[in-house]
Amino acid sequence: MTNGVKTQDVTFEIFHTISPLKEIWVDFDVLSLQLIEDGKKKPIEYSFYQSYAWNEFVEEYYKQHSSRFKRLDYILMKVDGEPKAILPLRVTLFPKRKIEMTSWRTAGICNAVSPWNVAGHENVFKSLIGFMTERYKGYEIRLFDMPVETSFVKALAELPGAKESLRDSYHIPLKDFENFDAYYLSLSKKLRHNIQTRSNHFTHGDLRWELKIYDKNNPPTEKQWLSIWRIFYYRKLQWNKKASNFFRRIVCEWEARREVKSGMKVASFNALDEARLFVYEINGEPAAFVFCYVADGYIVVPKLAIDMRFRTHAPGILMLKEIMKWCYDNGIKDFDLCRGEEPYKQQMGGIPSQLSRVKIKN
Repeated sequence: MTNGVKTQDVTFEIFHTISPLKEIWVDFDVLSLQLIEDGKKKPIEYSFYQSYAWNEFVEEYYKQHSSRFKRLDYILMKVDGEPKAILPLRVTLFPKRKIEMTSWRTAGICNAVSPWNVAGHENVFKSLIGFMTERYKGYEIRLFDMPVETSFVKALAELPGAKESLRDSYHIPLKDFENFDAYYLSLSKKLRHNIQTRSNHFTHGDLRWELKIYDKNNPPTEKQWLSIWRIFYYRKLQWNKKASNFFRRIVCEWEARREVKSGMKVASFNALDEARLFVYEINGEPAAFVFCYVADGYIVVPKLAIDMRFRTHAPGILMLKEIMKWCYDNGIKDFDLCRGEEPYKQQMGGIPSQLSRVKIKN
């Protein structure tokens, strides 16, 4: 007690493996989900990427695919002896010393793991950030794709020398609509007309569509995986406004094969019950796909792409319409389309939330 004001005892522990933290972490998951259900926390502030299941997988994946110059550090913060937050970090020692979130590069949401990581708790999280910056002196701090409204990010952005940039992430609050029909009618008349027009392509002639759904117990074949990742990497060329020349097509093929053989997405699909793959086929060929995680009534979508050879049939929008029907049939409350400002996200009812990227030369 100082001048009648109670001071808090903040302590830190470092772990290099996740297993000793399981009980605390799972408790955080349960409490956070309840806070989200009660409307006291936003889904973006504690997504599947903060869960124990995901982070246990990430650790195992990095054990198999990371170099000896990288390690995982888990910082456990306690306040008056009570666990309050876990900060999962990937530490690179060579050739450049840096720290990043363990889930960086997964196209998902990164954050400190804590039910209390909401606006209004900045002072406690300043202690966590102070410990982090002291421990990693001489390291570049690169913490990306974090919800700006959380206490951790607010305090992080105030650090001297911190360079923050913002980008939007979109989610569709399906729980705000009574059923699929109500959701569908909330879309613009122009979009619904476009969907109907494209759907008419399949009512005449020899065009047929089918939505296939895969999970851990019903996986796609290696050939099917390869076709999916070809679509993604060819589409990535177009996103980056690069011409599809012979050399780049070779690179796309190599990247697709690498993803099938050792990529994090395929590995997570084989390991996690939460992983799903939706493939929209036209006449038996994949025309669009969504790779996502389904957990506790929430979906997060790190990968979505269409095969531009089928673009006149709008396979992406037609696929999303069918997936939304599936969502309502399966009690999904929120559909997180992740970062990026592609027009279809707003067209499908996506609401923007800002994500922060913070760089600090420590």
